[in-house]
Amino acid sequence: MPEPVARHLHWMAMKGRSVTTITARRLALERLAKALPVPLLDALPEHLYDWRAELGLAERTVAQYCSHARQFYAWAAENDLIAGNPAAALPVPRPPRALPRPIAEEDLMAALDAAPDRIRPWIVLAAWCGLRAKEIAYLRRDAILAGAQPPVLIVAADATKGRRERIIPLSAFVLGELAAARLPNSGWAFRRHDGARGPNAPWIVSHLASEFLHSCGIPATLHQLRHRFGTQAYRARRDLLAVQYLMGHEDPVSTAGYAAFDQPEARAAVDAIPAPRRLRTA
Repeated sequence: MPEPVARHLHWMAMKGRSVTTITARRLALERLAKALPVPLLDALPEHLYDWRAELGLAERTVAQYCSHARQFYAWAAENDLIAGNPAAALPVPRPPRALPRPIAEEDLMAALDAAPDRIRPWIVLAAWCGLRAKEIAYLRRDAILAGAQPPVLIVAADATKGRRERIIPLSAFVLGELAAARLPNSGWAFRRHDGARGPNAPWIVSHLASEFLHSCGIPATLHQLRHRFGTQAYRARRDLLAVQYLMGHEDPVSTAGYAAFDQPEARAAVDAIPAPRRLRTA
């Protein structure tokens, strides 16, 4: 690994960036270093422009790669390793805003009925509390305050994306499900099944839950249960700020997608368009 990259990653760690973010930055910079005809700190704007032009990837991926390059070179300039940021003027596509894709309610209820004991509480926490796979995997038992008034669940900084703690109120349904799950009295809420110490890896939670859904013939993933929570939370109160907090979004634009998904006025407008009296049947 080039020495400037190691220094940059160390700086990111001291800033409290997540392991996932640091790993993504490292991989992006390693790819960039291989693609450039000169060492990273010797790159000129034209070198980076040529690199950008050769990225035959999806726009969202291109935007991510360019963001990693910009932030690395901005750091290098601020630390007087280079005279200026050669990536500052890179042309970056604006990635399309992805709308939520919540699991269908009938599919969710069917999955809940069929879920094995290990996976059922994961489904509940994703669909009724909006937790990500990482937040389920790293949930500690003492973060579930069932006896508090009102009962809440704390998503800790080291368990979530972006290190933004939040508090999720627990409904009577969720409380009952967690009680039935017979979680341990301390430590990680969900123990590993391989006998090793530590929490489950987030990908294990995501993979096992999504694999179960697919085995039921449901074309959804665990993350789409989180989408369902956001959609239902917005539908209940039409309060974007509340949903933004509950979802743990830093950018309100991410939350706005849940409002875009649920537009009864748009449905009413479409239904009002005149159609033939006789409808075709399959």
